[in-house]
Amino acid sequence: MSEMPPPPSSPMPSGAGDMSENTNGVVALVTGILSFFVCPVILSIVAIVFGRKGMQSAAAGRANNLGMAKAGYIMGIISLVLSVLFILIWIALIIAGVASSN
Repeated sequence: MSEMPPPPSSPMPSGAGDMSENTNGVVALVTGILSFFVCPVILSIVAIVFGRKGMQSAAAGRANNLGMAKAGYIMGIISLVLSVLFILIWIALIIAGVASSN
């Protein structure tokens, strides 16, 4: 008797390309959300950087999550602006408190 060859392996579905750069968009979205609650200055900068990288990857066709990258980028900008405003108001209140105590 002859031996039967093993069945052929199934190919990947045609729509499942290698989207290894989707991580940038996910990191941007997660850090953009977290930047409103934890370490706002640092995480908002991370969200902006990864959001920009994710949008560039999506534009080049290496990622398919443009919306996530853009949302993280926008949230990072909003969080950074709010953080800077909060810090400036806090400094102004401290200066006003010191000036009024003299």
